[in-house]
Amino acid sequence: MKVTDSEVLPNLFKHTSRRINEILGDGAYNTRQCYETVRIKQGFHSSHPKKE
Repeated sequence: MKVTDSEVLPNLFKHTSRRINEILGDGAYNTRQCYETVRIKQGFHSSHPKKE
């Protein structure tokens, strides 16, 4: 089973109750799901845009 980076991020956050200050990632994390996950944890998300 192949899992992408952006699919793993929300699951990682489930294991902490702490506020996440900042997330840095490559274009794989530049998805709506990742931004929503970071927003819920009140953090700042920074990733490079995906290349088209």
